[in-house]
Amino acid sequence: MNKSIFISLVFIFLFDLVINSTSKIDLLQVEKKVERITYKDSIQDKIKIDQTKDSNSLFISGSLDSVSTIYFYKKDTSNIIYNGELKVPVNLDSISKLWNSGIYDSLKITLSNSIEKIFRNKSIILYESNRVTLDSLSNKNTQSIPEKHNIEIGDYAEAWIIIVLVLGLICFIIVKKINLLKKERNVLEKDFVDLKIKKENHHSEINSQKENSKKQISPLLTTNIDTIKTKVLKKIAQENTLTDEELERLMTGQEHRWVTMSHSAVGKSHSQSTPPIPCQDNSYFESLDDKWQLAIVCDGAGSAKRSHIGSKLISNNSLPFNIKREIKNQEWFKKGELPSKEEWRNIGISVLKETKKNLKSWVLNDNKQNDTHYKISDYASTVMIALYNSGGVLIANIGDGRGGYLNTLGVLKPLFTPFGGEESNGTIFITTPIWKEPIKYIQTDVINEKILAVFLLSDGMEKITFECSNLTDNVFTDANIPFKKFFLPIFLKIKTLDHKGELRLVEEWKSLLESGNVDIKNESDDKTLLISFLK
Repeated sequence: MNKSIFISLVFIFLFDLVINSTSKIDLLQVEKKVERITYKDSIQDKIKIDQTKDSNSLFISGSLDSVSTIYFYKKDTSNIIYNGELKVPVNLDSISKLWNSGIYDSLKITLSNSIEKIFRNKSIILYESNRVTLDSLSNKNTQSIPEKHNIEIGDYAEAWIIIVLVLGLICFIIVKKINLLKKERNVLEKDFVDLKIKKENHHSEINSQKENSKKQISPLLTTNIDTIKTKVLKKIAQENTLTDEELERLMTGQEHRWVTMSHSAVGKSHSQSTPPIPCQDNSYFESLDDKWQLAIVCDGAGSAKRSHIGSKLISNNSLPFNIKREIKNQEWFKKGELPSKEEWRNIGISVLKETKKNLKSWVLNDNKQNDTHYKISDYASTVMIALYNSGGVLIANIGDGRGGYLNTLGVLKPLFTPFGGEESNGTIFITTPIWKEPIKYIQTDVINEKILAVFLLSDGMEKITFECSNLTDNVFTDANIPFKKFFLPIFLKIKTLDHKGELRLVEEWKSLLESGNVDIKNESDDKTLLISFLK
């Protein structure tokens, strides 16, 4: 039910109640004698009651006020007195009987019997001894009822009128306030809808303009960007290709012996942390036989608590063991030949997957022995593998590291592309859940070219050693091409060193990574660089 309608009905009800209750009750006239009648074994008397009096007022005044009282209320009187004979149901209950007259009458008499009596003047003359009850009617002896009695009602009409007026005023204020709030709500809803529509139209207009702009300039922009990138890549490739003279200096008097140097240095941000963070990079290299070389670089995740341990376990223990076990019986390995790309992909993925399982087992055992609760993700690390000889390179990569090689034509090329390429905002690790679709995340390849050098590095060294952040005509290009000016001097130096010089180079390499030029020294990330040169 609407609140306004409900409040209005209550107001009308209270007003009607006041009108009925403030009227003067004249007399309750009852004949003195009640003739005895025979009506089975129950009620034996006959009564006549003047129905012109307000029975509601009689009830309120106290003349009729109990469950056992025969309450003659308006239309219900005809159900009790008919043709001069008293017909009263055995289960007559004046209060419950009223409920048969409708909810309005029931509420009215209930409120009359309770609320109004509180305000009734105490001077009302009650004649309890003269009330007509079922008990008196059922008495075998004829009872005499006083001929007439005047019942006086105190002067309380003014109080009721004030109360009703106050209640009416309150109801009016409430209804008016509700209506005002409804209007305000409707206005707000309309404003909100209008604003929403305007916003949607505005966005639609902007999107439409963008789409139209794209349609008009997108082909042109794409063409221009591709053209610029092609030119940049061609120029960078040419600049980083060795000249014939430079190439001849490297290849003259070859001993066909691999010389490899590697070192990992902590980044500036890690060394200055409180407490200092250990270097999270690790590397490994080994001459497997007179034909094959193995190089591994792992870059521990900066956000992982134990990545420095994870990168070392992977690069120095589990991965070399798994690789050697997997390839030692392969015919291509024994002959020093290159396998097919598919064969190597299967081997590379299998080896990396087994390494991840080994890491997980190690973490569980370490937690058990030391009562710790580390997760495998706390040991996260990227992985770069290069298995190579003078006839080519087999690579496998997980993450954002970089690698490259120098072929016998003097061209410096990348071994693989960091995860995500130019669009990358993050990386993946060997502990990342990539194993349902490993081909999608793990790069493997067989580079069938004669080579002079191979190198792997963590991303802390990429800006110094690779052309990876070229900006030309507002177009960014990650060429991913090794920087000739960095690598060529190193190759030439290795070429000229004798055996003692090669031993000294190990210390010099360490010094280069830790406190080399200004850019290397101030690099915030950990730095790893492994170079293997065919002398």
